[in-house]
Amino acid sequence: SSSLVSSETLPYVKLVRGADEAKVYLLGACVTSYKTNGTEWLAVRPDAKFDGSKPISGGLPHCFPQFGPGEIQQHGFARNLNWHLLEEPSEAGVCVLELRDSEETRSMWPHNFRCEYRVELADGQLNTSLKVENTSGSDFTFNAALHSYYSVSDINTCKI
Repeated sequence: SSSLVSSETLPYVKLVRGADEAKVYLLGACVTSYKTNGTEWLAVRPDAKFDGSKPISGGLPHCFPQFGPGEIQQHGFARNLNWHLLEEPSEAGVCVLELRDSEETRSMWPHNFRCEYRVELADGQLNTSLKVENTSGSDFTFNAALHSYYSVSDINTCKI
């Protein structure tokens, strides 16, 4: 199942499929929790803010349209903005979020774009995909990344 929870300070989508669950905040389209059979696989910094004053530090935050330092704010603006939930909550453990250019984004990065981020629970795994569409009349370049925070109990046994 998928449901929008708006009773807390920041709204999020709760995904559930069998024994798996995930939490995806609309702020930054940030996945802050992914559990299989009760085991948490993502980490959130203890000092993370969930009041909208800054991006969420932890989980799977987006870096777009740049990664690291550069001409605009570090890691871009996608993690600082509210994304729009495209698909109504479904029974499949899926949510699709969208970020479009706006006056605010164009003041930092003068391009028209559309990002679509899909988060899906599937048989003991979390699948994510990001599509970036150029909706302007000119070419542009960008970088995109998930700045992943994993929960690791023993670094010596970790394999990626």
